Amino acid sequence: MTRSTAPRWRRPPMLRGGGFANWARTESCVPSQWMSPATEDDVVALVQRARVDGRRVRCVGAGHSFNALAAPTDIAVSLDNLRGIVAYDDTTVTVLAGTRLRDLSAALAARGLALPILGSIADQSIAGAIATGTHGSSLTHPNLSGLVRAIGLVDGAGVVRDLGEDDDLLDAARVHLGALGILTRVRLRVVPAFTLRERIEWLPVGEVAAALPEISTSAEYTKVWWMPHTPKALVFRYERVPAPRTLLAVHADRFIDEKILHRSLLPAIFAAQRRQSGWVPMFNRTAGRTLKKASRIGPSPLIFSTPMPARHTETEASVPLASGGAAFDAAVQVVDDADVHVNFITELRFVKGDTGWLSPAYGGDVVQLGAYTAVLGDRDRYFGEFWRRMRELGARPHWGKELDHAADELRTLYPRFDDFTAARAQLDPDRMFANPFLDRVLGN
Repeated sequence: MTRSTAPRWRRPPMLRGGGFANWARTESCVPSQWMSPATEDDVVALVQRARVDGRRVRCVGAGHSFNALAAPTDIAVSLDNLRGIVAYDDTTVTVLAGTRLRDLSAALAARGLALPILGSIADQSIAGAIATGTHGSSLTHPNLSGLVRAIGLVDGAGVVRDLGEDDDLLDAARVHLGALGILTRVRLRVVPAFTLRERIEWLPVGEVAAALPEISTSAEYTKVWWMPHTPKALVFRYERVPAPRTLLAVHADRFIDEKILHRSLLPAIFAAQRRQSGWVPMFNRTAGRTLKKASRIGPSPLIFSTPMPARHTETEASVPLASGGAAFDAAVQVVDDADVHVNFITELRFVKGDTGWLSPAYGGDVVQLGAYTAVLGDRDRYFGEFWRRMRELGARPHWGKELDHAADELRTLYPRFDDFTAARAQLDPDRMFANPFLDRVLGN
């Protein structure tokens, strides 16, 4: 167990001097120590020693949560050395918990397999992705935690727990928040590899709410993007098609998006907009008039994922499917009512209901509506008004995005909240895996 020596693109979000900062740079701290176990036995030894010493331990993946969920106050643990496929068959894969989604997708593709759904960011570790209920957009498939068939984790006593589908604690550990132990391996449902065609259409923003029932079932995967201050939204639909002979076009499109747009052009534009936020509406409308994105065809992992975007902040609300239209209209109205300039999309996605106790999709199909911005001066007013409207609809927050909720409110939103905290008391009675964020959202 040593300080991480993983390649630069795999390293945990460490700053010079050993500090921690999340990807959005909205949260930072200085842990007392970084540890990088390479085996499950290493994790056991680390936890047992920390328990004897009265230390706190927190796992850090890609740091892609926009809040302080992963922020370590004492020992920071990177699982980057605990990665790779352990076993697989035609329907499941067992993977070590530190494996990044991008690497897992590549390894599965080499075996003719794929995950049936993915979120937008492929840099996340599998342990971190399921921790917060990371999701794609489909009423056919659940979020990533809903694909879990078994979990291996080391609890607060340093004991390895094997949680299978016959164990009630599996539904506690699906969206685990890093509060129950350190995950070491995960078994996930897989399907034969498949290719998707992306189709895009414009829809007047005032017609989106009424069209959502049709949009949600019009393809296996669908979503809606709206750029604030513009009159139209983009509707994305994805259908399975035979694999093309060449992927040159889709790879060229990804290169332009990732290397030129998101790494160079947009950061410069956002920097200017932070100084002059009044430019945002004009820029959004200009970009909207010029955006004529052609349909793409490619392997599912490439089509599901987006380039790592320019740095920004996000919050996200989950509402029952029937309330999706009202939530979308409210999110559109917020931009005017709060008098804010918003330079990033509002994203509406559909998620199949599941059984994870802390899953935002627990108990039924939902719409998950994300409000994003890189205009930091308007962020608090924008997110505050967004959540005032979403609370009126009984929305649950996405655990990996910015949220101001506390345990008393969250208890009313999640029917199995007390069952989760009871599982936490069983698996981590000494609160070894706690941090201030968990103290707020789960209680002490």
